[in-house]
Amino acid sequence: MISTGIKGLDNVITGLRAGDNVVWQIDNVDDYIDLVNPFVEQSLKENKKVIYIRFAAHKELLKPSKKIKRYELNAGAGFESFTARVNNIITEEGEGAYYVFDCLSELLLAWATDLMMGDFFMLTCPYLYELKTVTYFSILRNNHSFKSIARIRETTQLLLDVYHCEGSSYIHPLKVWNRYSPTMFLPHLRKNDLCIPITDSVNAAKLFSHIREKGVENAKRNLDYWDRLFLQAEELIKDNAPKLKIQETLAKLCSIMISKNKKILALAMRTFSLKELIEIKSRLIGTGFIGGKTVGMLIARKILSQELAEWKDLSEPHDSFYIGSDIFYSYIVHNRWWKLHMLQKTEEGYFNAARSLKEKMLYGVFPEEIMEHFQQIIEYFGSSPIIIRSSSLLEDDFGNAFAGKYESIFLANQGSPEQRYIP
Repeated sequence: MISTGIKGLDNVITGLRAGDNVVWQIDNVDDYIDLVNPFVEQSLKENKKVIYIRFAAHKELLKPSKKIKRYELNAGAGFESFTARVNNIITEEGEGAYYVFDCLSELLLAWATDLMMGDFFMLTCPYLYELKTVTYFSILRNNHSFKSIARIRETTQLLLDVYHCEGSSYIHPLKVWNRYSPTMFLPHLRKNDLCIPITDSVNAAKLFSHIREKGVENAKRNLDYWDRLFLQAEELIKDNAPKLKIQETLAKLCSIMISKNKKILALAMRTFSLKELIEIKSRLIGTGFIGGKTVGMLIARKILSQELAEWKDLSEPHDSFYIGSDIFYSYIVHNRWWKLHMLQKTEEGYFNAARSLKEKMLYGVFPEEIMEHFQQIIEYFGSSPIIIRSSSLLEDDFGNAFAGKYESIFLANQGSPEQRYIP
């Protein structure tokens, strides 16, 4: 049996096992630290290799120590770069290591979407399990969409709630994979090293009522964090918010949807209003950046409309939809091609893996919610011809024209709705 460092909790869940990923739902980082410390102390006593993955802005979970190996990563470098770095660390450290990750909810500040946080977990958790590690993760309660929590619950081995009620601390196992005891899934009052199951109905009802009330405070949590950001932007416009608040939100939305390039970002912020960014989002399928070519065309059109009074008479109406860059990564993850995608990035796999990956990508499937958006586009345009244009993140950037490098596909878009859709 592998210990959590808390004897009472070990008794509740019958201990940890090699391969376990443990996800704690917390209200604040201090609650997580209170669980991490005994786990790490016990692991070091047993001479285990303890590794701390540091990437968040919140307070440190573990102070620098010669006994603990520490990696400091930049989630702002992007989903692929961050995920690949974590994957490489896990590979280098090998079997049997014990990991502590910063709170995963902090990834929203870098990626602005629950979807990509969930994709990261779905890629990382199975690999940690495969290498027989024991890993601690945490997420902030009521801070993520129901779907994201469901994906984490499905993937992890243990999911536990930690909360406070009337000055007392409780641990409530929600999922403990492949083990069971009669009181395992009851809330447990934590008193130092003890975990006492709440078996009487009065205290249990009081506790569950407290949890439910806290959840009601955030009724929008069934939405992705991305959607909540834009809803907040709409509310700012509606409420005539101060100019400084509008500008801060404009900067935030530009940095997650338009570009990370400082020159493009500055140009976009001078060009677009908050209302116009919301209009762009209304035409966006999925999440992420809309691509360089799209950004260039939208900025150019806006500048021309400002400089030429007759521009509306000279130009055709703009009627495009955009596919967010995150969809590419979700497509790869959804079809379980990530290892092949990473292999294609290496010198030895660059050409061979590329051929295999290209063939597979022609016949993959998208998640159902994305397919529903594609269906709506087909219905919107009817049988009018459509051009699917590339809009790579490398295109139309300062110093990166890449003109003609990527394909544009013309679709006649004829036939019945079923023929034009063909998933």
